Amino acid sequence: MNEINNESKQEKKMKYLLIDGNNMAIRSAFAHQELRNSEGIPTSVHFGVLQSLIHLKEHYPTHQMLVVWDGKSKRRMTEAIKGVEDGIIRSGYKENRQKDEQPQPLLDFYKQAPYLKRGLATAAIPQIRLSDFEADDVIASYCKKLKGDNEIVVVTSDKDYYQILDSNVDMYDGMKQELISEESLNEKMKITPEQYVEVGALMGDTGDNIFGIPGWGETTALKAIQEHKKWKKVYEHYENSYGELRKKFSDITDEEEFKKLTSIKTQKGNQKYPEIKIGMPYSGLTLAVEEKKTKNIKKNILMALMFKERVKLAYSLKKMDDDIQDLPEIKPGTFSQEKLLEYLDYYDIESLIEAIDIFK
Repeated sequence: MNEINNESKQEKKMKYLLIDGNNMAIRSAFAHQELRNSEGIPTSVHFGVLQSLIHLKEHYPTHQMLVVWDGKSKRRMTEAIKGVEDGIIRSGYKENRQKDEQPQPLLDFYKQAPYLKRGLATAAIPQIRLSDFEADDVIASYCKKLKGDNEIVVVTSDKDYYQILDSNVDMYDGMKQELISEESLNEKMKITPEQYVEVGALMGDTGDNIFGIPGWGETTALKAIQEHKKWKKVYEHYENSYGELRKKFSDITDEEEFKKLTSIKTQKGNQKYPEIKIGMPYSGLTLAVEEKKTKNIKKNILMALMFKERVKLAYSLKKMDDDIQDLPEIKPGTFSQEKLLEYLDYYDIESLIEAIDIFK
């Protein structure tokens, strides 16, 4: 009986390639930005994505593909707006991405994306976009739902996906042509996948306009999490170590005292602490350090102590939503060689024609 059950489980086991479509397509737009068809229409995204998918199909021939496209993260945008209203952050989630200031390859991606999706449909590659969620949330939810009985490879170069690595979930970075596993992440960074969210919370993310601790990069954040495991534990350690000093040098509430701090300049003449506001925790201690009234605490620790609420918000913004309900079933479409050939011909992608049968 056990042998029959084992065989049944083996038959049910599936292999999936879950592809972050925006990540792949935007990389293609930049990597092949010089490409145009005979009418001068940009073809970078079409060429790069199809070339990448053919490469993946060659290396993972038995995996079922799914391309996931970004919607807008309703939760993150709502939380960030409240953060701005509460004075925790200065601008909302991804508000740094002004379309009139974006580079041409990115604008090309926006124009080409609808046509690319039609091309992928002719190759029988299933696609999904959920309006209230980004691709990482959708992929994280599929991973959580499917990983128990299946093998999954997530295709992206976005490090945020480190947080969903698991014994049955690996990540393939097409830029580096590198497979990252739960084991290799631990070997390289000495943290668990879940702890990468903690690292992200401390250092923030300039690409997504997520604010962490000023001056903290991955190296500083990683070292802190390696030592203390969670961002809250980092703060517990700092507050235990410097709480008495905070009492000695009380927080600044007087305008004149605050002006002393905000008027401090760097050697280049820039304001040293532009994000510190009156009444912030540990601002008094910061001024005491500047005026040499106490021992020199490292600036990265002082910054951490004053931006706890911002880190708390950053943690929430960095963490993926892996509990999306009613995920659509992954169903391949119908392969149409004729339509796919027409698509390749229009975008002058003759070099890939011989390989398209791989999608049958």
